[in-house]
Amino acid sequence: MDERTVHSLNAINRSFYGETADDFDASRSEPWPGWTRLLPLVEQRRTTGAFQVLDVGCGNGRFGAFLADRLVPGELRYTGVDSSEFLLARARARALPFAAVELVCADLVEARERLPAGPYSLIALFGVLHHIPGLARRRALLRSLGERLTPGGLLVLTCWQFEAFSRFRDKLIPWQDYNRTARDPIDVEQLEPGDHLLPWGDSDPAVRYCHFTSEDDIRQLLSDLSFDLVSSYAADGREGNLNRYFICRFRNTQEVPKKG
Repeated sequence: MDERTVHSLNAINRSFYGETADDFDASRSEPWPGWTRLLPLVEQRRTTGAFQVLDVGCGNGRFGAFLADRLVPGELRYTGVDSSEFLLARARARALPFAAVELVCADLVEARERLPAGPYSLIALFGVLHHIPGLARRRALLRSLGERLTPGGLLVLTCWQFEAFSRFRDKLIPWQDYNRTARDPIDVEQLEPGDHLLPWGDSDPAVRYCHFTSEDDIRQLLSDLSFDLVSSYAADGREGNLNRYFICRFRNTQEVPKKG
């Protein structure tokens, strides 16, 4: 995928979140059920010191609120990153009761280098990877996050399984239809398998770019990037299988076993 197509697809999503931020915030108030299954692993990683969390694509901060509700928040240091100033303002309004809170506005496609350096005990990447155009950029983002983990730290990511459900497949917008009225048409020859347009809303819907990655493909990608898979499971949505979770450690930051 060439750079022009990457930027054009990202512009679709920036416009989408600009148009729908208020409605999107209202629809994202409750924690995902799948997060509860993370807690035992998080508890295992916690030590007497501060626990550093990086929430990439944090939106309105609801994962931070979930952690604050389920753990001892005074021991947590939380950093949230999102490209929407509107959603970050909602995250700030939560007044998350952590030892420290940092909220950063950064576009993961245009300015990945603005991600905070860390290191972090836990990095969350929920509902984000499908918005990153191009395999090369998805690979670069995941590797960059792996390099920000503490030894033994956890990267937890989700892949939205929208292609598996007819209620989403039936709404996919053909690229040719989009290009007929688009100010910036997409070169379909540059698209990768799994690149789609999905509407939001019923009347005059806003449109978002989403990439579908199968479970086998993400497992292979993580392996290629030196991640070791700790756990994987399906959760969320009406049938409890809307998202596929992957919990992994980065091989370059694995803990060295103590001698003795």
